[in-house]
Amino acid sequence: MSLSLLKKKEFAFLERLKVGVVRGGLSAERRISLRSGRAVTRALKRVGVRAFPIDPADRRTFSKKCRAADILFIALHGNGGEDGSIQQILERQRIRFTGSPAVACRKSFDKSISKHYFEKLGIPTPEYAVIDKKNWRKAGAAFPTPYFAKPLDGGSSQGVFLVEDFQGSAEKLRRSIQRFGRLLIERRIVGRELTAGLLGDLKLPVVEVKPSRPFYDYKAKYTKGMTTYEVPAKIPAKVAKNIQAIAYRVYRGLGLKGFSRVDVMLDSKNQPYVLEVNSIPGLTEFSLLPKAARARGIGFEELCLRVLKEAFERKGM
Repeated sequence: MSLSLLKKKEFAFLERLKVGVVRGGLSAERRISLRSGRAVTRALKRVGVRAFPIDPADRRTFSKKCRAADILFIALHGNGGEDGSIQQILERQRIRFTGSPAVACRKSFDKSISKHYFEKLGIPTPEYAVIDKKNWRKAGAAFPTPYFAKPLDGGSSQGVFLVEDFQGSAEKLRRSIQRFGRLLIERRIVGRELTAGLLGDLKLPVVEVKPSRPFYDYKAKYTKGMTTYEVPAKIPAKVAKNIQAIAYRVYRGLGLKGFSRVDVMLDSKNQPYVLEVNSIPGLTEFSLLPKAARARGIGFEELCLRVLKEAFERKGM
């Protein structure tokens, strides 16, 4: 969807900027981040913005390239990007960047912290517990099955698995605890998998995710043909508005900026439960947030420009 002449005028001032697109990094989500960054860089270049890639993994040139940019577009997933660490460094150095501030990123990245804020904000979320090397066996056996075990941080459903019987999954839990230190265990909600995106204060259409696997895991997300998407989701309008309102409360309550995506399970009684929030959701042209934006008439180029414009104006350049 190309930009209209009117929209080109609205974003024309961005063409004067040098935009560093930060992607890659050293987290387990490096490959996905490279794809997001590549898509953003190409989109910005197509509309005349001077965009160039920056990879934090290249420590020799990273700082120099950051200082050469007027503003940074953060497309960095996982640790180092969504946990607020790079945002904290940029805030100290007064380098302008897109997306949420460091504090909001930390709140959304650590699932136990997010859960605390969901409860504080009155956001419906599945029952959960945090287990570690000391209590995992007792707490894991006591928690009602079936439940999901998840690393407290990280994304793309990496390291997530379903526990249907504690004894049958005890060894897998032990190995996962050894690897990650702590895990979130969360009651499984049987129902429809949905996601609600925000683009600034704009509530995007709700998307339904239909994986061919038992749940929307890493393989279902990134293997072609394993998942279908319904945009917008075929749910009652009242339910969709409720999910959008809840997502917006999460967005505002955690202090997120620019864009985000809130993942939700909808049970058989149309009761939504928030699972987690993504401060830097996938940004390939086929990711969930861009799909929702397209359903609202916002093409990928315009999505990237809106994120850039919001950050530009918020930072008072």
